[in-house]
Amino acid sequence: MKICKNCGTENNDGNAFCTACGGNTFVHRCSKCGTEFTGNFCSNCGTPAGMDMQGDRWTMSAEEPKKKITFGRVLLWIFFTPIMGIIAIWRAERLKPVWKVLLTCLIVAVCLFVILPRNSTKEATATVQTTRPPVVMTTDRVSETQPTKAPTSKPTATPKPTVTPKPTKKPTPTPTDDPTPKEYKNALASAQTYVDWMHMSKARLYHQLTSPYGEGFSEDAAQYAIDHVKANWKENALKTAQSYSDTMHMSKARIYDQLTSEYGEQFTAEEAQYAVDHVKADWKANALATAKSYRDNLHMSAAAIKNQLTSAYGEKFTAEEAQYAIDHLDD
Repeated sequence: MKICKNCGTENNDGNAFCTACGGNTFVHRCSKCGTEFTGNFCSNCGTPAGMDMQGDRWTMSAEEPKKKITFGRVLLWIFFTPIMGIIAIWRAERLKPVWKVLLTCLIVAVCLFVILPRNSTKEATATVQTTRPPVVMTTDRVSETQPTKAPTSKPTATPKPTVTPKPTKKPTPTPTDDPTPKEYKNALASAQTYVDWMHMSKARLYHQLTSPYGEGFSEDAAQYAIDHVKANWKENALKTAQSYSDTMHMSKARIYDQLTSEYGEQFTAEEAQYAVDHVKADWKANALATAKSYRDNLHMSAAAIKNQLTSAYGEKFTAEEAQYAIDHLDD
């Protein structure tokens, strides 16, 4: 909840302007303890601004429950994205017509390649050869398949040894039915989707699978999914840290706290440290972007901005990074 500084009217967190007076300056009211504060976290209890506790996770205020990611929605994204891409290409004024045509043809070709079925088996071609079977005559004539020989004395026939065929073992049939329960397979498929698309940690993935506000799987099915999902948890932590740096311009210390927080991403300390050590970020540039946001949206003074940037309850930038932001605030 946000409170208008001009008239004191309560507004939703998504409102850019006051519904009563039209003002655009607000202070936040903590949804947990009711304390009014400025910045991104409550100065009393540390609750993030604009966040409510639903179940075991923080969600944005007035946010609808997240929908499950199903196979049908994934297909919808796959078909919807190319259409929006083609529209964006043809609306771009800087692109030449020839590039618009080439990019459109490329998107259509990729879609057709994905959609149209492909026959992976080749038809076998066999050549039929006609052969004349040997004709065996009566006992007083020679077989037609052998050449004619001059009459000779009949040699004494030697009996051929009797060969006893060896018994052949029949192959043991292997069972084709997978004994894994259907619920376990579904939990594993959902877990793989969360890992690939949302880069979750192992702990947060387990909570999402078992939560009544999430997937609602049994604990055994969720544990089976955790044990068999293909995931690199350190890489997931790195991708999540990169997203926080690129979109929210967080400091290194605050990203680490967000990655390890039980109300955040719930990565292990080792995974979070790997992420902050390998993330591609300019911390001074992040501090400057955050400082400009405070100045433009909350109209704070330079001194107040610097205190917020270095505060242990605020952005947690270093003194050097905060000073760089203040020095270049008007650039």
